[in-house]
Amino acid sequence: MIRVCLLLAPALLILALINRHALADEDATFMDWPQFHGPAHNNTTSETGWRKEWPQGGPPVSWRARVGAGMASFAVVGDRVFTAGNDGHDQDTVFCLDLATGKPVWRHDYPCKSAAHMMSIVPGGPCATPCVSGGHVFTISREGDVFCLESATGAVVWQKNMVRDFQGRRPVYGYAGSPLVWQGKLFIDAGGEEGSTVCLNARTGETIWAMGKGEAGYSTPVIAQMGGKDRLLMFKGRELAVLDPKDGSAIASYATRTTDFCNCATPAFTPDGNIFISHTGADGSTGLKFDGASLTRTWNVRDLGMLYNSGVPLGKNALMVFNDSVRGVDDMRCLDLESGKALWQSGDVEKGTAIFSDSHLIVLSTKGAVLLCKPSQTGIKVLVRAKVLDGKCWVLPVLSHHRLLCRSNDGDLVCLDLRRP
Repeated sequence: MIRVCLLLAPALLILALINRHALADEDATFMDWPQFHGPAHNNTTSETGWRKEWPQGGPPVSWRARVGAGMASFAVVGDRVFTAGNDGHDQDTVFCLDLATGKPVWRHDYPCKSAAHMMSIVPGGPCATPCVSGGHVFTISREGDVFCLESATGAVVWQKNMVRDFQGRRPVYGYAGSPLVWQGKLFIDAGGEEGSTVCLNARTGETIWAMGKGEAGYSTPVIAQMGGKDRLLMFKGRELAVLDPKDGSAIASYATRTTDFCNCATPAFTPDGNIFISHTGADGSTGLKFDGASLTRTWNVRDLGMLYNSGVPLGKNALMVFNDSVRGVDDMRCLDLESGKALWQSGDVEKGTAIFSDSHLIVLSTKGAVLLCKPSQTGIKVLVRAKVLDGKCWVLPVLSHHRLLCRSNDGDLVCLDLRRP
């Protein structure tokens, strides 16, 4: 009997290991991150089952790469990573990298100024994140170059320039809003006195409509489903504009502006018509109510302003945000979007950019640390902190296929392995 047990022991151990991994796979989901702000356009992903028990010093590094200066984040589709950077010698590059190894699959180079502004504090290089849709990659440069590339090869399908082709007006610090593709249409914020918001056929590059006038903002367009209808929210240089995405007709607007038209954070919304906008000017953060035809201000918090971070939803009606109005102070808040009141406020989370997955918040701090946090309706707890990059890091991290991608403004990229051992 003892001999039989001894003979069966290895087999039982192997079976237990197989069952454990099978259960782990059942608990895990893997998601693409095809555009800025992720698959749901709100800095969240439904990806689950990734490793949260990080070893001392942080998750293991899968690979590192250099992609040039800029604040472009990542698009991940399947086993491919897409981003963009500038080499410091007036050349932009769109990169396609292998997710598992970081090795280049293809690259597309084109001439583009390295200096975005005379102030050295302003990051050079592209700020718009590539968008992948329908086998194509869409990118925007600081100077308004719009490219449609084949995602498999990098071959140019079509290209435009917002200033030359649409009489757009380049923002003070260069174009920064990422492209949005929705139902075969590409939406971009060109600025200018005629046709300031542009809608193109994503497949051909042909203009479907160009409407409105005014300064371009630095925010990314977003489609909001409110009151059972699709609406296009454009946080332009002087206003929040609510448009009909079918023809660009204006439905409502709310005027607000700050220095150099720096409306940067993408608006947040709820299906029942609450809209949140924020900048670092005198207006700070504002809650608006959209009734289908007009916008009404419901609240305003002037000491809270957002710059390059756009907030992360928690539940149905709350938003976690960093306060960029206060320098040198870590101030994270969870706002009730109905009232503007803070459900909680914390100085424990370092200022940065953040994404949400599997009940956890992942933060890339402005100084290159990754923080794993557990938020709730009453507070937030920092579970792990690990330094992963040097220099300024204002770029949104991305979690996809159990890999965490982080990047510095100078172009150092690190891929962290969050797969279960």
